[in-house]
Amino acid sequence: MSTIQEAKQQVLTELKQAVGGGFSPSIDMLEVPPDLSLGDVAFPCFVLAKKLQKNPQEIAVELAAKIGPKKFIGNIKAVGPYVNFSFTTPQFGDQVLEEIHKQADKYGTSDVGNGKRIMVEFANLNTHKDIHIGHLRNLFLGQMLVDVLRANGYDVIPVAYINDLGAHVAKSVWGMMRFHEGEAVQKDKRIDFLREVYVESTEKSEEDPTFKLEISEVFRNLEDQKGKEVAIWKETRKWSIEFLERVYDELGLTIETWYFESQLIDKTKKIIEDLIKQGIVVESQGAWIVNLEDQDLGVNLLVKSDGTLLYNAKDLALAQKKEEDYHPLKSIYVVDARQTHALQQLFATLELMKFERDVQHLSYEFVSLKEGAMASRKGNVIRYEDFRDVLIEEAKKETSTRHTDWKEKQIEEVAQAVAFAGMRFGMLKQDPEKKILFDFEEALSFDGFSGPYLLYTNARIASLLKKAGKLKPTRSTKKLVSPIEHRLLVLLSQYPEEVFEIASTFHLSRMAQYLFELAKAFSSYYNDVQILQGEEEEMTQRLALLQAVQQVLQNGLTLMGIEVVQEM
Repeated sequence: MSTIQEAKQQVLTELKQAVGGGFSPSIDMLEVPPDLSLGDVAFPCFVLAKKLQKNPQEIAVELAAKIGPKKFIGNIKAVGPYVNFSFTTPQFGDQVLEEIHKQADKYGTSDVGNGKRIMVEFANLNTHKDIHIGHLRNLFLGQMLVDVLRANGYDVIPVAYINDLGAHVAKSVWGMMRFHEGEAVQKDKRIDFLREVYVESTEKSEEDPTFKLEISEVFRNLEDQKGKEVAIWKETRKWSIEFLERVYDELGLTIETWYFESQLIDKTKKIIEDLIKQGIVVESQGAWIVNLEDQDLGVNLLVKSDGTLLYNAKDLALAQKKEEDYHPLKSIYVVDARQTHALQQLFATLELMKFERDVQHLSYEFVSLKEGAMASRKGNVIRYEDFRDVLIEEAKKETSTRHTDWKEKQIEEVAQAVAFAGMRFGMLKQDPEKKILFDFEEALSFDGFSGPYLLYTNARIASLLKKAGKLKPTRSTKKLVSPIEHRLLVLLSQYPEEVFEIASTFHLSRMAQYLFELAKAFSSYYNDVQILQGEEEEMTQRLALLQAVQQVLQNGLTLMGIEVVQEM
């Protein structure tokens, strides 16, 4: 049990004794007051008032009068219909600092998920296409979810489902056969080539309807693995997979298993045959469907009238394959909001198939440019590699300006850390259900709600600890009596609850907001208090507080996939 949980349990015990009559308040009833001056924890009396048929403000006054200071509880007061509790700095603060020191990078973790296996499916990108900034939100959300669940003790299996045999692949292969047959492509230009061919093929097929028939024929041949298309597909597929592996490694993705659409064709066909026999899949105008109209989900189209399989058909096979391989208690699909209806159809069909595992969709909105939505088929995207290079270059300029005495290698290392922090934080700070309009300046800002600002806070603390020289931190809070010091201690104590809550709700943006609040509180502390001045006892206790803030900042940034630096 963490210190904050222990403190809250004490509050609940005191409330129970004060109320009497079999009343058992739960930890969910406790709230955080909107203002620090009001207290650290608040108990609303509305439910109790209804039960006792009394005014909630009167109940709050009565309860506050009955409860006195004890251990973690320092002050109790009634504020309207609330009973507000403030924790005592010496007892509460000492235990928080000691807990963070002992647990270090494990602070905030729990074993609540022990023995429970969860599969997280993300990074479901396409072969024969670029990776653009719109994909980054998926990659970062998925990896953070994996890391947060693992921090809570879950056995997490991260998997990627690669679309290597979709209509876009057929279009690319067709374009190479028709317009670029026998053309040699330099190794470092392969992904550029595939992108250009895809855009070209899209434009050509929209100009001439007969080309669409040719592309459909290529698609069928690829599914059946026949014809000269297959050799071209295999070679270009290899190019794409090598590219994906390189980027996934650069971004620190921990994918354990790669599933490929092309490997599920036979399994999908068998499932369709079985579902036809069961009457779950029926024929409709030459196509094969699952009728979900009674669930207001329309028709789930699995096989087109020309015999080609659609994504939802192969997703049925993927669900079964994942179950056979890992038997996860829950399978989470990190997929953008535009696929919500398709996933609802998938889940409903799995239920008809008596697929009993828990399946869940972590939905997110897409990333837009100021010019509008991105589309690979139009070439209207910011490629990941271009995006990365621009961020690093801008970060190098900023770092060089700040540190004219640094060597080039140090500048490059810090610039890369700043660039990736800006990139990752910029994608993770926003609620998933809200769209992102990407802004380069905002992402790289050293001030405000940004990744570089948090890195700068960590580096500032590192600098202070270095300047302290031989002074050794003392994990005592006897001298830490200012409101801002108390605020920092309470924030630090809340970190384990944040990690737990994020794993329970999948509200991943909470971490960015929490770390920002912690960094802002430290900034106020830095500006208001002469940390390395005064009595030695005061300074050593402030250093212990700084160490704790730095540790929690680093723990949270690590869960977000952000690497810290000690100088900026």
